[in-house]
Amino acid sequence: MDKDIQVLFVDDEESIIDGIQRLFIKEPYGISGTTDVGQARQILEREKIKVLVSDHRMPAMLGVKFLQETKEKHPDVIRILFTGYTDFSAAEEAINLGQVYRFISKPWKTTELLATIRQAIAYYDLVVENRRLYEETRAQNEELEIANRKLVDMYQLQREFTSTVSHELRTPLASIKTAVDLVARKMLGDVTNEQKEVLDRAKRNVDRLRHLVDDILDLTKIESGKLEMNFQMNDINHVVQEVADSLRDVAQSRGLYLKTELDTRIPRVPFASDRIIQVLNNLLGNAIKFTKEGGITVTSQDRSANNHIVVSVTDTGKGIAEEDIPKLFQKFQQIESPEENEEGGTGLGLAICKEIITRHGGKVVVESAPGKGSTFSFILPIQERRLPFTSK
Repeated sequence: MDKDIQVLFVDDEESIIDGIQRLFIKEPYGISGTTDVGQARQILEREKIKVLVSDHRMPAMLGVKFLQETKEKHPDVIRILFTGYTDFSAAEEAINLGQVYRFISKPWKTTELLATIRQAIAYYDLVVENRRLYEETRAQNEELEIANRKLVDMYQLQREFTSTVSHELRTPLASIKTAVDLVARKMLGDVTNEQKEVLDRAKRNVDRLRHLVDDILDLTKIESGKLEMNFQMNDINHVVQEVADSLRDVAQSRGLYLKTELDTRIPRVPFASDRIIQVLNNLLGNAIKFTKEGGITVTSQDRSANNHIVVSVTDTGKGIAEEDIPKLFQKFQQIESPEENEEGGTGLGLAICKEIITRHGGKVVVESAPGKGSTFSFILPIQERRLPFTSK
């Protein structure tokens, strides 16, 4: 089986070429040899030569000059110079100028020559492979960049579309709600009990849809950095008590207690009160919704030594499995099935809570276990450390 010619020797002495060919006969690659520079040029054009070894003192052209010419036309070829003792200075200069890979002195040592050629072939293969990997990686990076730009553009379009649709839904929803209220309140005539039940069900569904629209708009604004947050030094205990008082009747109507245990040492801290009210309404609303007996306790803790305060909502509900906790703050995620959760929900409330607290420079923590209730806590910094907004 013929071996691919990978090495070319050029020397003006036939005996040296013959000796070289016998010396390399057992090597796994093919070699070619010639005493003619013109023929060497043809071989370089015709064959996939990896290593060129040229004698320096040849009648037609000096070896250094031939190797320099080869570098210009075939830059990947590894170039080696055969030199006599008197040509060491020329060889060293050629190496310094990058014209040759290295030089081999005459007479050569067989082991040294074989090892040098093997190393040169390995070096050639390494350079070519590195170039291939570089080009492949660059092409992949370009593809990824293009794909990423498309995804960003698509996400922006989706966000704009969602925002536009949500805004457009608000007006007809308000109109539907008003119409249902008018009929249910008998402003347009008497209604039967059966009709009243249907209207109440329609009203509940309109309210759920309105909450979904509001949540989508809020999340879209948060993600785009357009949600207004009026940060001021506020009393967190006052806000917690206010929200708890507003929902106590709802809890009691379900046979649940709702109490607060507030740390009076807590200093005033910077936060957007309307957004923290939104977070508390969501956490307390969820706690009431998913607790069948017992109740909910809201606590605040001063952690000034660690530059933060903690507000926690603890319920006596059925708890959450450990594997479900990471899903809680994902968009449109609901842990309970529709059959279990009769009241439904948007699946966006906790995602919005997380975003709001994150924009405050804080974080949300969940502790829960099946049968042991749940505690949702959010941490707010005392010294302001809000994160700068970066578009997703």
